[in-house]
Amino acid sequence: MTNREQLIQELEQAPDDLIHLVLDFLHRIKAMQTPHPLAKFSGILSDSEAEELQKTIAAECRQVDLNEW
Repeated sequence: MTNREQLIQELEQAPDDLIHLVLDFLHRIKAMQTPHPLAKFSGILSDSEAEELQKTIAAECRQVDLNEW
């Protein structure tokens, strides 16, 4: 049984005052949710572009020069 199914089953058996509280809670939680500021960039790269970027980062950015200091 999924969480959704279990919740529906519990709600079907709950008294009306509890249903009202749960619904109010759900509305408050949904109102507080804001999209992540970086979400607007999700999906702008193709798979090949993302793979190329990952390879470049691995090759260029993860290098430590132990003799630099």
